[in-house]
Amino acid sequence: MSDEIRKYVIAAQNGDADAFGELYSIYKNEMYRYACIVVGDADGAMDAVSDAVLEAFSGIGNLRNADSFKGWLFKILNAACRRQYNSGNSALPLLTDSGETDSGGIDTAELSIDLERALSSLAPEDRQIVMMRAVTGLGSREISESLGMSDTAVRSRYSRAIAKLGKILKEGGEDDG
Repeated sequence: MSDEIRKYVIAAQNGDADAFGELYSIYKNEMYRYACIVVGDADGAMDAVSDAVLEAFSGIGNLRNADSFKGWLFKILNAACRRQYNSGNSALPLLTDSGETDSGGIDTAELSIDLERALSSLAPEDRQIVMMRAVTGLGSREISESLGMSDTAVRSRYSRAIAKLGKILKEGGEDDG
């Protein structure tokens, strides 16, 4: 964690709303991307982010270690996303079908469909670990704190999930399990 972020966290813990606003500015894009993937739609993602930010703002005084802020924030966001998703207001289209191709001639719509299919074949917790790592850049320690499991379990599940995704994408077909 950078010294600047640590300074904002400590100030926010001491009641500085502007410092919390700075933290929100730093993390809002990562939070929104993560929420879009978990919840499945933009409106639900915005609701989950809003709920998480309000909860984090009201609870930041209880954060014990400023260096754990990002993991703590995404733990709150994860819970908000689950509530939003479980409310039944969201479908789970993980990726969009854009129909575009990149400069290398790869059909990104087809790739999106393949990736969505591969991700959906993962167990929900494994998919969550992969997305937390890919979208937010959280490390295994932060993910383990967010999900309430050991670092070793997170690393193991992540490794197996990535291997499974690779196999499915390479083969272009469903994984047998």
